[in-house]
Amino acid sequence: MSQYLITCRSLTSAQKTAQLLERNGISALVIKAPQGLSSAGCGYAVSIYRNVSYAVSLLKSARLLNGRVFEKQANGAYREAEL
Repeated sequence: MSQYLITCRSLTSAQKTAQLLERNGISALVIKAPQGLSSAGCGYAVSIYRNVSYAVSLLKSARLLNGRVFEKQANGAYREAEL
């Protein structure tokens, strides 16, 4: 099962993103974005493990997708997800 990170511009944005996903049955956790994933340097991300396409669709509909989506690779590195 792959981990996906949805980067967010702020803690508030990450919290709203996680709340929307949770309300729609997708377990989500707000975390500090790993170094190098956030252009601002100290951003936040929402971690999910399933239904990434559905999650992105929900976030686009709610105009909450303002960052990028990354998938964790087997070697621990992250690459931008192709959705």
